[in-house]
Amino acid sequence: SVHSGHLLILDGSGRDVLSLGDPDEIIYPRSAIKSLQASAMVRSGLKLSAEQLAIVCASHAGSEAHLKKVLSILATCGRSESDLKNTPDRPLGSAERSAWVEHPASSLAANCSGKHAAMLLTCVTHGWPVANYLDPAHPLQVAIKKELEDLAGEKITLTSTDGCGAPLFLISLAGLARAIRAIT
Repeated sequence: SVHSGHLLILDGSGRDVLSLGDPDEIIYPRSAIKSLQASAMVRSGLKLSAEQLAIVCASHAGSEAHLKKVLSILATCGRSESDLKNTPDRPLGSAERSAWVEHPASSLAANCSGKHAAMLLTCVTHGWPVANYLDPAHPLQVAIKKELEDLAGEKITLTSTDGCGAPLFLISLAGLARAIRAIT
C-alpha cells in the first residue's frame, strides 16, 4: 500500500527543521491534543499528581492500573464512572481487550477516560456544571479552545465532535506543532 501525509518538525525556537507535504493543511488532531486539553485544565487550576496527569494526557491501554488512576481522579471530586460522558469502549491495549471479553464496553475502559475524569474535576473545582461538560459553549471547552488558539497562534475555524464526544477543533498542522512546542 502507499500512504501519504504531512510532517512538520520545529526546533526549540519554533523554526522548521523538517517539513514534508503541506504544513498549512487543516486537520482535526483528535487525541493529539490531549496534552493541550490538559494544559488548559492545569492553567484553570487542575491539580493532579504526575501519574494522574500522565493518564489525562494518554490514550491509555485500559490496564487495571490505568483504570484505578482514572477512578482516583474521579474520587478527588466526588464523582464516579457514571458521570463520564465519553463514548463507552473496550480497552485499547491488546492484552487488556482480550481480558475484557466478558465485560461490556464502558466509559471507564475507553482510552480517553482519564481526560474526561480531569474535565469533571476541573468543572467541580470551578463550580461549573458537569452534566454538559462536553458542550462546545461550556466554560471548560471555551477555555480549552482558547488555550489551543493561544498556543497555536491561530483561530479555530470549525468545531466538530471527536469519537469520545469531546469537541474537536480544526487547526493547521503548523498550528498544532506550534501549540505542542509552546506547552510550558
